[in-house]
Amino acid sequence: MDHLTVTKVAEILHLSTATVKRYIYDGRIASVKLPGGQHRIPRSEVDRLLAAQTADAPTESQQPCEDLASRVDVLERWISEQEAEIERLNSSLQVLASYVGRADAADTALPSSQGPMPPRILVLGPGCRRCQNLYDLTAKALRTLGLSTDSLGKVTDVAAIAEYGPVLTPALVIDGELVVSGRIPSEDSLRDTLSRRLN
Repeated sequence: MDHLTVTKVAEILHLSTATVKRYIYDGRIASVKLPGGQHRIPRSEVDRLLAAQTADAPTESQQPCEDLASRVDVLERWISEQEAEIERLNSSLQVLASYVGRADAADTALPSSQGPMPPRILVLGPGCRRCQNLYDLTAKALRTLGLSTDSLGKVTDVAAIAEYGPVLTPALVIDGELVVSGRIPSEDSLRDTLSRRLN
């Protein structure tokens, strides 16, 4: 019986060597283990896999363009998610840089109550999409609880956000206390938090 090396099988099947080895360990490809740990694969196994590939190969009527379009859609969604995450991290870095610059010069306590009374609930974030998502989710949770959104406000100025300390954005402050930082909680979790703290 004719036996082939892992490298040769990978070449024939148009797979990586690592994939062929994984198939061997998963039991999808039968092999003979030689002393020293190397594997040899019977030609019959390669023929079986080639026959399966041929059976699975798309026909002209299946239009490989649709497969390409779906892959492009997946990549575009992934890129959009990564852009949102980069935007959020950039916003957080701006706040942290502003905070570090002020830490030596000023006390980092929460802003004093001098001047007009700020809203009870504040969403901190310099305008990123995730910051707006947290604001919208908080407004929705307040309406669900039957509470007015008049108590909800935004802080978008990086220097003003830095007054709350080294926070990751988006962040949520209730009655001067930081309750969420660097993430968007689930709708149920946010509603529970608001209900506990505002009642």
